[in-house]
Amino acid sequence: MLRPQFRVRRIGQRYDCAQVDALVDRIVATAERRSVGPDVTVGDLRQAAFGTPVFGPGYSIEEVDNFLTEAERWLPGAPPPSAPAPSAAVGRSAPQFTPVRLRQGYDIVQVDDLVDRVMATANGQPVSRPVTAQEVRDVQFRTVRLTEGYDMSEVDAFLDEAATWLV
Repeated sequence: MLRPQFRVRRIGQRYDCAQVDALVDRIVATAERRSVGPDVTVGDLRQAAFGTPVFGPGYSIEEVDNFLTEAERWLPGAPPPSAPAPSAAVGRSAPQFTPVRLRQGYDIVQVDDLVDRVMATANGQPVSRPVTAQEVRDVQFRTVRLTEGYDMSEVDAFLDEAATWLV
């Protein structure tokens, strides 16, 4: 099994490189039946959580999460492939919000962070902090006026719909 190569990002959402590398080393060793500590289980992959560096490089969250999902198939005792769960079968895609400027909008970084977590949770993908319907209903984003933000009514409409997916 080849060790994956993840893109290194310096800004945006990213995972701590050292933490990801440590888990990937254990996954590779488990898949190749080499002992470097306790074997990794599918449950370990689904519960994996990594720090997010405030400054400095990190690995692309999407690439790491996709790798962990794929790695479940390689592990000993992995469940056989089955029909996707109803929520996963829907395959919801992330919305595209209209950017606004010179009128009040929601902070883009905060909205994107929550939308990424909502989509991963709703589509059954691994996520460090799954989102609950209550969290979606209670979220309050910072509003911006002179810098670019997202159209508030579009974001609010998406959140109303997303809360129904997570019930």
